[in-house]
Amino acid sequence: MQDERSTVLRIKNFLQAFSEFLRRPKTIFDIKDRFRLLLLLIAVIVVLEGVIYYIKNW
Repeated sequence: MQDERSTVLRIKNFLQAFSEFLRRPKTIFDIKDRFRLLLLLIAVIVVLEGVIYYIKNW
């Protein structure tokens, strides 16, 4: 039970720190990197939707 609480607490702390990181771009490079990450995520979603569509209509 203690391990589960520890894991949940670690995940919660990580998500909180990550969201804090995303809120505060410090330089122009951070903004560019986040934009690239956003484009990569959009591309992955589009590819996955295409694969699902292809498999569904096969």
